[in-house]
Amino acid sequence: MNLWIVSLVLSLLYSVLLISVNNSLVSGTPYVSDPGGAVVFVLFFLILYVFHLVLSLLSYAVTKNAEWMLTKKLFLFNVIGLALIGIVYFILKEAIVFFLISSLVIFSMISILNHRRNC
Repeated sequence: MNLWIVSLVLSLLYSVLLISVNNSLVSGTPYVSDPGGAVVFVLFFLILYVFHLVLSLLSYAVTKNAEWMLTKKLFLFNVIGLALIGIVYFILKEAIVFFLISSLVIFSMISILNHRRNC
């Protein structure tokens, strides 16, 4: 469920938010054609979808393969996720990247729900 539905919904939501927010990633860019909203939306959607797929696979790998308690698994997942977000921030130098932290929270909540359902 994380890999397909949650990643898709989060990527769509963040893409809509990014094109509606006035920031330097979207406004005043010379590489955007005249129907810029659609081009920027698809560009951000594809980038964010890959990021969310990586987060989803990371969450799955940590929760299924580590034989620790759930709190340690979530801590490891969130530390690695924050490192990924930090790398993206270092590359883009945009504070809007920190909205991706909410993705970590959502994936963590889903992991908790899956763990409770399986117990």
